[in-house]
Amino acid sequence: MSIYRRTERFSPTDDRVDQGPRPAVASSAPPQQPEQASEDWAERRKSEPSNGLLKPTFAWASTLPVEVQPRSLLYKFPRIANLMAAMWPDPNSFRRYMDDLLVDKRGNRQGFPVDVLRELFELRAYYDELYPNTSRAWESLTRSG
Repeated sequence: MSIYRRTERFSPTDDRVDQGPRPAVASSAPPQQPEQASEDWAERRKSEPSNGLLKPTFAWASTLPVEVQPRSLLYKFPRIANLMAAMWPDPNSFRRYMDDLLVDKRGNRQGFPVDVLRELFELRAYYDELYPNTSRAWESLTRSG
């Protein structure tokens, strides 16, 4: 038994791809040149993160205490603020992301301005107060062994 259909099983009344061109669909948009359409799709395919501040990020920042709200970060680096707001409920992801921001592992990063760096450290300290990191990797190894 084969998983493929045999072509002789189709009746002559079945719809086929080679029946000719499809009728034109009425559209309010002007017709595009084929070259222009392919360029538009190429631009649409490029995935780019949002460089603007999202509404959930603004809502997240407004829930923080005034002394911890990262105003400079929101203004200068909204994409990073969007990611931080999304990761806020997950302590492991948030801490890992903060570590990647604060420690240059590539060796070629420019770094943050002083005001943004201060806000990141204050936010990290506040987060550690909210969600204390009680387990360390070496503690779990010594307990099990």
